[in-house]
Amino acid sequence: MDMKKNVMILLGILCLAECAIAQKTMTPPHIMIIPDMIYCKSQGYVQSINSMGVDEVIPDYEKAMTEDPTLHSVLTQVAQLITDRNSSIVVVDLLEAINSAKADAAMSIANAGDQSETVDESIIRNSGADILVKVNYDLLKTGPQYQVSYTITGTDAYTNRMFAPIEGVGAPSSSVNPALLLREAVFDRMDAFLTKMFSYYSNMLKEGRMVSFDIKVATGASVNMNTKVGEYTLREQIDDFLYDNSVDGNGLERVKGGNTFLQYQGVYIPLVTTIRGRQRKQGAKDVAQKLVGFLEQNGIPAEYKIRGLGKVNIYIN
Repeated sequence: MDMKKNVMILLGILCLAECAIAQKTMTPPHIMIIPDMIYCKSQGYVQSINSMGVDEVIPDYEKAMTEDPTLHSVLTQVAQLITDRNSSIVVVDLLEAINSAKADAAMSIANAGDQSETVDESIIRNSGADILVKVNYDLLKTGPQYQVSYTITGTDAYTNRMFAPIEGVGAPSSSVNPALLLREAVFDRMDAFLTKMFSYYSNMLKEGRMVSFDIKVATGASVNMNTKVGEYTLREQIDDFLYDNSVDGNGLERVKGGNTFLQYQGVYIPLVTTIRGRQRKQGAKDVAQKLVGFLEQNGIPAEYKIRGLGKVNIYIN
């Protein structure tokens, strides 16, 4: 009986050790908490732009954060609820991402850079977030009582894919402070939200994160997609490169192509990989740099542009 007990204790210790190792090696998610587009539209925090010939309405995060102090308090409260439960989560400050995007834009204009990226895409790219937590809320009044209705949605920062939404209406209160009302309303539901968020993130660690690649051959370039580069065509070389830098080639089958372009709808790249001899978190920019380097090693000049976090444009000159 004592031997059986000792074996059980030993197994328990090994299990705890494995869990500790797994937690140590699992890089924590980076999240950014932002107002939902629904909130931005309802409050007039939007701007109209023409993106590559298409008229779009996008959120104006800078206007929202500088003109709406209540919104700032609400987003801060949501961040506090999250970090109180799990301090390993890295919360990226939206205002810092906005300032980084503005500095980026000024440098790009000064250097006559590609202006195809929209303002909101630039903010998200500068955040480096894995997950966006989108918040929408409304203050309701019934007689002397106030309630807050809310929706909080987890969103993949690379693909804009939504998951783990929670919504509801808080209990009536004499308080008129939306931040406090929201805290009370979502307090008991935040654990379930974070469980779903970590499940999504854990799955991303296993299956990779989806990145789209739009590869174009410029007019006047000395090559096209059917040009032989070594043993294979340029198209085949790019396909093989992305296979080697993806999780089991997942997503490569969703591709459109012609003599001067290749468009991969979404290739699943590893979230963590070896970069310069160290295990690091990997983004679309890392794979784009490697692909451009690979092309240039084969005598093919190329450059890249990242839109948002999950869209890579490669230009072969």
